[in-house]
Amino acid sequence: MQAATTKGVLSHLSRLEVERRSRESQPRQPSGVKELKAKVEALLTQRDRLRAELETHQNIKQLRVSMDKQCTKEGEDEEKQEGMDEDSENSNLLRLMARHTQLTDLLHSHHVIGGYNVVKIRQGKGVCVSVATFYEGVYLDVYNLEIDMKPTVRISRHNVPPFIPLNNLAEQSNMQTDLRTLLDPLSQHLNAFAGRQQQLKFVKELQGSVEVMESNMLCSLLVLKFTVPREKTAVLCSLDYTDCTRSLPTRVHFESDDEALPESPVWKKHRSFLMETPVHKALITMRRMGNIV
Repeated sequence: MQAATTKGVLSHLSRLEVERRSRESQPRQPSGVKELKAKVEALLTQRDRLRAELETHQNIKQLRVSMDKQCTKEGEDEEKQEGMDEDSENSNLLRLMARHTQLTDLLHSHHVIGGYNVVKIRQGKGVCVSVATFYEGVYLDVYNLEIDMKPTVRISRHNVPPFIPLNNLAEQSNMQTDLRTLLDPLSQHLNAFAGRQQQLKFVKELQGSVEVMESNMLCSLLVLKFTVPREKTAVLCSLDYTDCTRSLPTRVHFESDDEALPESPVWKKHRSFLMETPVHKALITMRRMGNIV
């Protein structure tokens, strides 16, 4: 009697276990369906976004054509704008975006052809020339030269730093007939200086990895100190920028208590890398590789 009761209880428990497992396995299919539905909704949202971006791009392109033609022939842009809804909320925004792309292209063209702003002064007896500097797409300082045009062409005033060889550049140029022979080399010197100056600024922001031991006003000499992680060995790195028309060093030299380190294959590669890459970017790469702290 007791054995039969025990058998009945075990059979009942076994049936309950089978039912529980069955219930646990059932939600899996709806869960998979939910995931697929979520993916479909995400793809539909992405499709709608891409359609909107394409439509916006086409409208901006259409407006750009109208604006570019308007620069040469006033009043010929109305036919191109028939597809635009004048009363729509987005029309003004689209026009601003089109104008922004137009100005960006004009600015790029301006710098391609020289990038110098020239303004007449003193009733045409002279001009003021502005030379802009920039590094990695960021505009920095602007330097101005006042140039007398009569009776001879000569620089009367300027705010070019004294360590830039402006007088030598003027003597070597043919500025009496072509100002570009002065402005182009001057722009090279100023932009190279701006590039070296910005690199030094970025290096100083690498606190904990690099210490700036020495630099000069022209940023043509830079001495850095960093540490090799495993040996905790200090390394002095000297960078010489002999060519002042470039923002990359012409010579890189390492010094360390470990005399074999500077001539090791790894550090020879670092020397070449530093001569081909802006110093702050090279140091970040060296840190990521684990060669410096």
